[in-house]
Amino acid sequence: MTDNKNKYDLTKGPILQRLVKMAMPLMANSFMQMAFNLFDMFWLSRMEGESGGPVAAAGTAGMYFWLSMAFVFVGRMGAQVGVSQNMGKGDKAEAKRYAQNAFAVGIGLGVIYGVAMIIFQTPLIGFFNMDDQHVITMAQQYLVATAIGMPLIFANHVITGVFIGFGNTKVPFIINSSTLALNIAITPLFIFTFDMGIIGAGLATVVTAAINFIAKIWVMSKYKDRPFEKYRPFGKLDGVIVKQIFKWGGPVGIESGFFTLMFMVVTRFVADFGTGAIAAQRVGSQVESLAWMMSGGFGSALAGFMGQNFGARKFGRMRRTYRISLAVMGGYGAFVGVVLFFLASPLVGIFLDCPEEIRMGAEYLQVFALTQMLACMEEAAFASFMGMGKAYKSTIVSCTSNIIRVAVVYLMVTFTDMGLLGIWVGVAISVTIRSVWLLVWYKIYERKAVPKSDEEVTKGLV
Repeated sequence: MTDNKNKYDLTKGPILQRLVKMAMPLMANSFMQMAFNLFDMFWLSRMEGESGGPVAAAGTAGMYFWLSMAFVFVGRMGAQVGVSQNMGKGDKAEAKRYAQNAFAVGIGLGVIYGVAMIIFQTPLIGFFNMDDQHVITMAQQYLVATAIGMPLIFANHVITGVFIGFGNTKVPFIINSSTLALNIAITPLFIFTFDMGIIGAGLATVVTAAINFIAKIWVMSKYKDRPFEKYRPFGKLDGVIVKQIFKWGGPVGIESGFFTLMFMVVTRFVADFGTGAIAAQRVGSQVESLAWMMSGGFGSALAGFMGQNFGARKFGRMRRTYRISLAVMGGYGAFVGVVLFFLASPLVGIFLDCPEEIRMGAEYLQVFALTQMLACMEEAAFASFMGMGKAYKSTIVSCTSNIIRVAVVYLMVTFTDMGLLGIWVGVAISVTIRSVWLLVWYKIYERKAVPKSDEEVTKGLV
């Protein structure tokens, strides 16, 4: 194995160049994930005689796939922070122990979550109170099909976190993007050629998750730029390390899970306007992912970058990195906002053909276009807190703002005649509150606790 000490050392060198080089593969992978989601919707919308039913079914069942990220993040972020901080300290052996323990945590949580999806499929889909039994049946079928692959999906995310913490984002990008491309290619085969319908869409995801898993296990063991010389996925479980993994990853998981749960409550309000409204929300949210998935990829790189510099106590470098990240994310968010606002109807029209559904989806995009710049900038604060092991701060902000979201949506639906547009506006208001709050909190925290130079030491950071 080659010496990667300097190659993946993020504590030295030009910040923007190193950060962009690390972020680009993750952002490209996020783009591929977005492309897969959009193609998935496209093929489902082309199922003969189904109109928007399959899109609505996959959208409701997909909520629980989304909810799984609450548990995925425990292992992934625990691995990412543990590896990055210990790499920054120069303790590769301890970094390896975090990688192995996080893998065990990820597999365990994946099994539990997948089994729960299968056992409780009826009440889980029943939560949305849809009135179309055919759509309900398709949603249950999609839910069970994707549940089979949960342990593999969880494990894949943990290994991605290990590579990000190590500073090598190229390897997970190549594997993830390749398998996503494969997923895009085989999904229509499973849906149409094999005549499996919506079940085929779910099984195609499971097949590519298995291929992804095999490839990642190989690179962790054999690839020349792997993080560790000798690596076995499972090592001796260490209670102290497992506890720390939950301490780091738990707040992110809680934040993600609570966000999804509140989104599901909002979707329950949307369901009152019919399955067409659910389909419009599904399409709108997936097109909007052009912004938040790409910014999330940048944020993952930034968290690893901050983690290594925190471990090395390069506080001045951390401050400069944050400023650069704010500028990059703000510019990107502004650009996406303009695209979504002015191209809303054509974008939605790619996936839906009903004029009323297109109108509802276009309104969704135009409202959320106004939130994109702040939401992308928020990712810089979130990732910086994560890199320092202070994820609980963003969890507090996110959970509180999501409670506000449901309250505002309820008020909009109950006391205004805006209808579905009121729901979109209510959610956008809560997004803005969350973004401003987190950005201000990080600024205050940085002034008080992050030294201005690498030589200073502040107890508040430890």
